[in-house]
Amino acid sequence: MSGRPVLVVVFVLSAVVAAVVAATGWRRRRSASAVGALAFLAAGIAGWCLADAFVALAADAGSARILQSVKFLAVGLVPAGLFCLALAVVDRRWRPGRRVVVLLGIEPVLLVASVVTNPWHHAFFLATGTVDPQGVHTPEVGPLFWAHTGYSYLLLAVAVARLVQAWVKGPPAQRGLYAAILAGALAPIAANVASLAGWVPVTGLTSVGFCVTAVIIYWALVRRSLPELVPVARERVFDMIGDAVVTMDAAGRILDLNAAAERMLCQLRSGLPDRLVGRSLTEVLGGPPPEQSGETELTLTDDAGRAFDLNVHTSVLYDSRGGPAGWAVVTRDVTALNRQRRELEQANTRLHDKQGELERVNAHLREQQEELERGNARLCEQLRTIEVLRADLAEQAARDALTGLHNRRHLMEELRRAMAAAIAGDQPLSLALLDIDHFKQVNDRYGHRAGDEVLIGFAGLLGGGVRHSDIVARHGGEEFVVVFPGATAEQARARVDALRERIAGEPVQADGHTLSVTFSAGVAALVPGHSADDLLHAADEALYAAKRAGRNRVHVAGPRPEASDTAA
Repeated sequence: MSGRPVLVVVFVLSAVVAAVVAATGWRRRRSASAVGALAFLAAGIAGWCLADAFVALAADAGSARILQSVKFLAVGLVPAGLFCLALAVVDRRWRPGRRVVVLLGIEPVLLVASVVTNPWHHAFFLATGTVDPQGVHTPEVGPLFWAHTGYSYLLLAVAVARLVQAWVKGPPAQRGLYAAILAGALAPIAANVASLAGWVPVTGLTSVGFCVTAVIIYWALVRRSLPELVPVARERVFDMIGDAVVTMDAAGRILDLNAAAERMLCQLRSGLPDRLVGRSLTEVLGGPPPEQSGETELTLTDDAGRAFDLNVHTSVLYDSRGGPAGWAVVTRDVTALNRQRRELEQANTRLHDKQGELERVNAHLREQQEELERGNARLCEQLRTIEVLRADLAEQAARDALTGLHNRRHLMEELRRAMAAAIAGDQPLSLALLDIDHFKQVNDRYGHRAGDEVLIGFAGLLGGGVRHSDIVARHGGEEFVVVFPGATAEQARARVDALRERIAGEPVQADGHTLSVTFSAGVAALVPGHSADDLLHAADEALYAAKRAGRNRVHVAGPRPEASDTAA
């Protein structure tokens, strides 16, 4: 009997801790579905612990039996809460739909009905009971109790299985979170097994074990991994142009950023930590988070005092329920562009000044002829400078920013001109569409920076392996296009196959890793009456045939592709 006060204190403290976790999670439930599931789970645990405290205080078996019945109103919520929490952690976009809520609510409703009607059938609690060494009255359980226990363990097993699967196959950055939740799930299971098997002299420790689970999950979820769990449409953000992209939650904490953003931030601020995710924008950049959507121009100064002109486009990010979840910020460094614009404006100003001077010189033509000639010479030099600047801008617009190859827009213009010339001269023309094999695995395993270096290295090998008259361009992502004027499909296939063997034999250095790069290719020849899009489509179908055939090979579009396939 002397241990009952201590046991009551343990239960009450556990109830208070679980209630604090539930209240904290409820206030932050909109940040991620996993936090809402944690609040639901902790509320059930708090009710369970509090009921166990009253059971421990019960002076007779009748009162204990009534309190045990009340306790199961909260017990039924806990397995369902842990199940939902596991699904929300594994998939940050998961939210319980109406069907899931109905299915998970069936067993708790049946549980409450069984407990309420137990005095008539004694199938949940038997009429007899026991008293543990601490003096706590515990009724003996019947078949409906074991049915509830089996169902609870089934939900726990499914939740643990999903977490184990995610821990084995999921991203390395999330494995610590999965491992922490798995470790927390072991505490109530161990306490429940020990109580049911009679290995400990105290009954009802399962609720205390679940309280330990709630604390561990709160620490791992809210204090460490919340930014990674906020549902953000990453695919849409990172499919945009290759500018600096940062996503933040509503409080201004960084949720994700691409390699360009990381480089820009490191250029602006030296000594930044390796991991920027989870830190506030104010802490990293020294500026406030965005207040509204839109486009703006701002100037920032780095640690060395150099000024950078930035074009910033801010958009609100919404969760699956339509509520604001944070911000997406796309930033472009326009320092060089602004400098060129200012130089052009200055040149225009000087030009206007010279025009006025020319008018004055015309009034004194005889006396100022030599000055007029010098002014005209300066004016011509300035005009040549402007033309050079314009030509440089046009060339930059036709180039891919990452690889330096021509971009898709320039490709389509050159391809249409080459096709028109081939048709007019009755000459053959072929096109090859190349795709780097398993490029996504390079990004997933080594990071986007290594992926960018693979693209740069591949583009350099590709550009150095073609003729001056051939057209080489980046089509998009890891796809490249080579146009062979004057070449038949078979000639183009042979040249692409030679490129394939050469590139496969020259490893690429990417972010400190030596990688062997192979590609698959589809070749198509110009057919009279077909457009540039038709030619690209034919090459694309041949490319996918090469991928399906095992990759690292070249397929030719046509009625007999098998006769012109080349495998590694």
